[in-house]
Amino acid sequence: MMRQNFGINYNEKILFIRDTSFWNSRDQGLVLTDGGIYCIPDNDKPDEKIVLSWSIIQRVEYKDLVLYFWGYGDETDYCPIHISFFMKNEDNEKARRIGNSLARLFTQMAQCVEPEADPFNEAAEHYDQLITENKKEEAFQFAQSCKDREGLELFYMPVVKEYIIKGEYEKGISVSDEGLKKCDNDSPMAYMLYYAKYSAYEKLGNYTEARKLALSVSEGAAEDLCYPTSTIQIKGEASSDFKDYDQQYVSSYLEQPYNKRKVLLPVNKYTDLYQDYLSVIDIKELPNSGIVFPVGHPVACQLYVGHPYIKQKYLPFENYELELIEDKVREFCQLAQCLGAKEIHIECLNSSSSDRNTDTNQHISGEANYRFASASANNERSQSKHLIDEISQSINLHQTFIPNGQPHLPENLVWYPNEPSWQRLYHQRMQGSLLQHEERIETRKSRVLEGSELNSIEGEFKNLLLAANGKWSKKIEEKFELQENAVLAIHVQFASLEELTSAPSAATSTSSYTSEEKEYLSELQICLQENGEIPAGERRLLEKLRKHLQISEERALELENSLKPSLNENEKEYWNEYKLCLEDGGEISAGERRLLDKLRIRLQISEERAKEIEKMTNR
Repeated sequence: MMRQNFGINYNEKILFIRDTSFWNSRDQGLVLTDGGIYCIPDNDKPDEKIVLSWSIIQRVEYKDLVLYFWGYGDETDYCPIHISFFMKNEDNEKARRIGNSLARLFTQMAQCVEPEADPFNEAAEHYDQLITENKKEEAFQFAQSCKDREGLELFYMPVVKEYIIKGEYEKGISVSDEGLKKCDNDSPMAYMLYYAKYSAYEKLGNYTEARKLALSVSEGAAEDLCYPTSTIQIKGEASSDFKDYDQQYVSSYLEQPYNKRKVLLPVNKYTDLYQDYLSVIDIKELPNSGIVFPVGHPVACQLYVGHPYIKQKYLPFENYELELIEDKVREFCQLAQCLGAKEIHIECLNSSSSDRNTDTNQHISGEANYRFASASANNERSQSKHLIDEISQSINLHQTFIPNGQPHLPENLVWYPNEPSWQRLYHQRMQGSLLQHEERIETRKSRVLEGSELNSIEGEFKNLLLAANGKWSKKIEEKFELQENAVLAIHVQFASLEELTSAPSAATSTSSYTSEEKEYLSELQICLQENGEIPAGERRLLEKLRKHLQISEERALELENSLKPSLNENEKEYWNEYKLCLEDGGEISAGERRLLDKLRIRLQISEERAKEIEKMTNR
């Protein structure tokens, strides 16, 4: 039973047994054999068994009721076993005599056995010999065979190093990860593997991962820790490398995919970069990033959310949803206005204007995050309708316009390429049949952070804030509550295309012209007002003026066309006949008016439109 419970080989000779188990169950106590010492101090913890072979014991000493078994090599390494495992009912004097006797006896027994050779020393000597003989590939294969054996884990280092030398960087990273599982996170071996791993990431151009690991080494490695077979002190090397990686990361930050840079946290000092949902950048480095913040920002230890379609624009986390929805609504109104809107009315359908502090209860069912103690939870929490009320107050509006120019698509639209309903609106409007339109815009469709993602961001932000000696409060926690969806209804009434055909193009606004172009336009208008057409003599003088003002021929033609009325074929025919009538007598006689009205009706031109065409001739 002792052999079975203590795991003693049949070939070993049992010399002594001290059974301290309850009811003599033989599963606790101490056994001496000709192979070594076996001790189970607690039968409730059989995995904490002590096994000392005589070959690893150098000497044994007794002090204060304890026998100390010392091994070879490390003078700080010993195994203490209480005297009670060797004798019953001890008193101090009896224990002292027996303890000293046993210490001398066990020392003599240990010295009768040849010390075991250190497997690592033997393997290291063989590896060094192969390197000395320039058998590098054989040494590499030998290191491969050693690294997974107990006590030889340090051979991961030469394996990883060789993969990096060979340019097999992905393989080097993979083997580094295997080695990191075999050691403590803050051990010298771990920091050497981190060093090798970030070197491989640098070669692959992955400065994001290299930056994380370099910071870990520069912050945690011992000052005198050197890379194997070199004099490089990796702590100083990592500090220098981290500065380079950080500059590279910051300068190319906006080139990353949106999901990799969605949420940004400026900090005063780096403490940890192992976040999956947050990008952490030193606030002093942000001027080199190209990121654009609102006035008064950025602020350290405050979160910012990137605009989904303007990559350099970042908004404060607290009100990013309101900013995005306002931006989206403004663009839609701009689109509608350029398509000939006469009236736009916007209302928030689910606003609570009577009470800005109205609460709604939201029932949450599902997996609990780090806030909850249980694995799953059903919780009731009160959620403020803050966003809906803010939108209701800031976006509710009613505008009327006097449309001018042909319907057109404005330039530099941000949301339009990703809004199919807006694209359909444009095509319908350009076909001329659409006079009224209602568009509904929901905040949830512009939301870039959802519930589960918010929970993860909150957890990472909390850890970083506490690590930086910041305070976590209920007020901060409330910022991560998922806002209720707000729905905006936008009603648009368009002018008919017929109403817009005579209006000057929006592109002709003089606010967009240079002073030289304005002077040239003024002379063009005078020429056209006097004659309707530009005579040859005036054309020659205008050409000289154009050259003097340094306006290109193409631009001059654009300016001239912008002053000419935009007419369809029927309207041009009516206009030409009206001008001919004026040329004959300077006035329209009653007979000419009667015939012009008949022509107008035949050409399907309304009376109001005819008056507009005649005004073009008279101005």
